[in-house]
Amino acid sequence: MLAIRPMTYEVETSLSPKRVLRKLDGDLIEHRPTINILSQSKFMKNHRDDTIFYGYRTDAESFQIFHHTAKKRDGGSTGFYGKVEKTPNGSRIYGKFRKPIYAYVVDIIWTVIVLFLTLMLVALEEKTGAVCFAAIWLVGLFLMFWDNKKKFVRAYLDSFPPAVSKTDESDE
Repeated sequence: MLAIRPMTYEVETSLSPKRVLRKLDGDLIEHRPTINILSQSKFMKNHRDDTIFYGYRTDAESFQIFHHTAKKRDGGSTGFYGKVEKTPNGSRIYGKFRKPIYAYVVDIIWTVIVLFLTLMLVALEEKTGAVCFAAIWLVGLFLMFWDNKKKFVRAYLDSFPPAVSKTDESDE
């Protein structure tokens, strides 16, 4: 599935917001994905043989989660950008699955370059070359936005204990 547009997701848990954030702090390897390719590459190299969840807390109740698979270079993968809020039955984790901002920036640069080359070939009446560049553009978009990490991050979020409503407890 392609991850071009952000997708909203939420899950309710019986844990308090403080315990959810404490669990995130304990489970995640802290790393802030940046556009700096060297920083991202160094992190991936340090964890080359590990399948891990990484990310960080952006403030008191906001966080980011990403998944890294062992022996893969997956620095621009889809992540979850979420928040935690208190509910009567525990807390609600909500946010969006999306690519990091730099993935969108690279996509825009890719589109501008390939569009320029395609239009230049059309102006030179090289229709075959223009069609080839358009196909290359589509393949590039597909590869940049192919998403196979969302299922892992979603499974991690679903591993939090589910919230039990007060009416469910009174039925027993």
